[in-house]
Amino acid sequence: MASHIDVVQQLIEAWKRRDVDGVLDLLTDDVVYHYHVGSRPLVGKSWVRGFLEKFGDGQSDVRWRIVNHAQNGDVLLVEGVDDYVDRAGKRVRTPYMGAFELREGRIHRWRDYLDLEVARRLEGSDDVPEWLAELL
Repeated sequence: MASHIDVVQQLIEAWKRRDVDGVLDLLTDDVVYHYHVGSRPLVGKSWVRGFLEKFGDGQSDVRWRIVNHAQNGDVLLVEGVDDYVDRAGKRVRTPYMGAFELREGRIHRWRDYLDLEVARRLEGSDDVPEWLAELL
């Protein structure tokens, strides 16, 4: 069985290829995905599919990456950067933290923690403050 970080790296590689089915193959049928903790979670693969198809529409040159990770039992914590070119041709980079709970080699719970104010500030902006640039 692949390690937890390997499973999440497989998910990232599938997303970079725009392979939504490949992403979904790494999730349990009853997955609960908090794409932004504080927002209502997506429950089940069909709801996650709809979100991913909408979220990914128009994205290109995806460079999503993990910078650090730590594991405790079946929970993997990651620090990373969501990084892609949007429909308008602007690079979007957002620092985030994530938590993945795995069950039998698949992602059962997925939570992304990000600051929406920072994400909106950085969206399509070339003016990145020095203290944020360090995280990107």
